[in-house]
Amino acid sequence: MLTSTLYYKDAMLTPADYDYLYDDRWLNDQCIDFYLEYLEYNFPIKDDSKVRLCLLRASMSFLISNIEDAKYLSKALPKQMFSANIIFIPVNDKQLLESFVGGSHWSLLVYVKNSNKFLYYDSANNYNLYVANKFADKISGILEFERDDMKIMNTPQQMNGIDCGVYVLSIIDQLYQRIIELPSNSDQADCEKILEVDKQNLLPISDMRKEIRDLAEKLKNSK
Repeated sequence: MLTSTLYYKDAMLTPADYDYLYDDRWLNDQCIDFYLEYLEYNFPIKDDSKVRLCLLRASMSFLISNIEDAKYLSKALPKQMFSANIIFIPVNDKQLLESFVGGSHWSLLVYVKNSNKFLYYDSANNYNLYVANKFADKISGILEFERDDMKIMNTPQQMNGIDCGVYVLSIIDQLYQRIIELPSNSDQADCEKILEVDKQNLLPISDMRKEIRDLAEKLKNSK
């Protein structure tokens, strides 16, 4: 159990945020960003790999999706976003910038530069498809390319209204680990097959929640 705030790299997880990691709770931005921060700093891509990855944080994704002219954010965006050929993007349906709370669903968008395609993963029957298309329009403007059609990927479906964020993290974890294990000379980085979800080996939702809770406690106790 987390009894005080955990500061990890650029992420922050309060005890209240930590509580969202238990079963029957809906993940917030801080939970999403904490795990992405951990992945990026602990499982880096090989220096000589042809693949360049970017894990866009949920908080930045929200700003890009909702600001009127996203180009104004260009200088504030992570530099690796402009050099990456694969970008993982958590998508939330929250629409109001002035509201601290909001949103009811998480989904995942992945941009593959080599094939100029957006791949879309949604555990609730494409509930966030409109928001994902809105984001794809914004990101194509920022990176200055003409976007192609979005491909809807075969995604495991949640059985309730609260596990969407955990599905996003579990899918990111599986795909990210698969990509960083590619041989350095691999020429398959743009192959959509690499970014297909292996449903049978996807970490069960309760196990994923526990894994992130245990990780937070371990990092806190190590300080």
